[in-house]
Amino acid sequence: MGALSPEVASPLVNGLNNIPRTGKGALRCRQPARPPTGQYQRSSTSTAQAPKSLGRNVSEIQKGSHGRSPSTIAHSSAAGSFDAIPDKFVSEPSTKSADTETGEAVGNATFTQAVLNVINIVTGVGLLSVPFALKRAGWAGLGILWVLGFIMNYTGKILGECHEVVSERMQREGKGGAVIGYEDIGAEAFGGLGRAVVSASMYIELLGTCALLFILEGDNLFQLLGPRYAPDAATYMLLAALVMIPTVWLPDLKALSGLGVVGVAATLTVTAAIAYTLISGSFPPGAATSAANWASMPAVFGILAFVYSGHGVFPSVRASMKEPKKYPKVLNVAYLVVGGLCTFIGATGYYMYGNAARDLVTFNLPAGLLATLCASVILVNPIAKLAITMDPVGVAANTWAAGAIQGVPAGVRRFVVRTLLACGCLAAARFVPFLAFFMSLIGSFLTIAVSVILPVSVHLKIFQGKLSKQRLVWNWLVIAIGVVVALSGTSASVKALLASTSAA
Repeated sequence: MGALSPEVASPLVNGLNNIPRTGKGALRCRQPARPPTGQYQRSSTSTAQAPKSLGRNVSEIQKGSHGRSPSTIAHSSAAGSFDAIPDKFVSEPSTKSADTETGEAVGNATFTQAVLNVINIVTGVGLLSVPFALKRAGWAGLGILWVLGFIMNYTGKILGECHEVVSERMQREGKGGAVIGYEDIGAEAFGGLGRAVVSASMYIELLGTCALLFILEGDNLFQLLGPRYAPDAATYMLLAALVMIPTVWLPDLKALSGLGVVGVAATLTVTAAIAYTLISGSFPPGAATSAANWASMPAVFGILAFVYSGHGVFPSVRASMKEPKKYPKVLNVAYLVVGGLCTFIGATGYYMYGNAARDLVTFNLPAGLLATLCASVILVNPIAKLAITMDPVGVAANTWAAGAIQGVPAGVRRFVVRTLLACGCLAAARFVPFLAFFMSLIGSFLTIAVSVILPVSVHLKIFQGKLSKQRLVWNWLVIAIGVVVALSGTSASVKALLASTSAA
């Protein structure tokens, strides 16, 4: 949700793809050997962190290995997710078995665990901006919310179809232990170019999410503390960076894992606070609302798409399941839950605050214990997520630097690379410190590409000559909708950002 991802998957999902490079520019997934009994421990890692017990641990990867794919490390953070799946819902890692009908390698996650994983991936900070999106679009925005949800549910399912084809082919080739990532599906369809486009889109989305985390932290600090210690949110953001940036230097990200549970608390707290505010009537009556605001509607496409993002890790969710054929039903249940939650938060927030709805609905809550509690639990999220979200980009950049710059100690190189990346994200956030519009830009430009246009494109290529005429027409219609939403949404978001920057 869109989400940081953010938010940005459960420990099981994020640990599944440890993909080293083998051969000429090709990524191939490798299943780690099962250790002696007792070595595996349940992990409480936060979203988007690969646990030590699965494959190589994080510290090993950060020392120079570039084997992980972005779709399985932190794409949920790219979605802005601030949720974490409790330990009891995470299935234990095990050696993959094969489906008796198809021969496809399967995992060991149950239906319920897979549903919770998808909800965790999708649900994020974008949820809190739905009332603001309705302020820009009017009540008609709820229709857009559900149309985009339907489309992105469909594109998630066809990614699963592509995953099945690639997985079965690798099984026939004797590579049954492989777990296929989104990049592998891109490579199956369009070769090295497909892999490059998918990977680049994810990396840019992750960096954009890191900038969002800085903005979110500054806005929340100003909301919580006011001008007591700094004159504005931008200054608070710079002060918060003094705490946030050092987290990217950590050699082992498991130090941040304990903060993941705050994500669950944040979702529950915000939902309860908004429900209580509605029931108690603690809001200004008679808020002005609109049926539809056609002129400003394109600017919300990105926000409403951002709340459903997470497709980069969906192939790994399917690979983690005991019964992959139930994957479409998993998406149906998860998207109904997320769509229902977004509708409740959006409709309630817009009804209560109307055209006064702010970037995050928590900023509209009346001053007091609830508002303070919501701001406090959300405050921890950017600190916990920055290093995790940036990690795959840092690994790739550090690998490039190792080949391009000789004679620099590995520790110094890693420090410099990650510091520069973090400072670059901070500079972007400082330049455009408008959370909702920046989120809309990421959603329109990148989320639509990763979650709508690319899935259909690879599906058309992989299933070339095998689709019915109706399916072909629908696929091309989805691509057309994605292109229109991306172009109009990106244009409107850029104009809104420029106008806000000029007025600031």
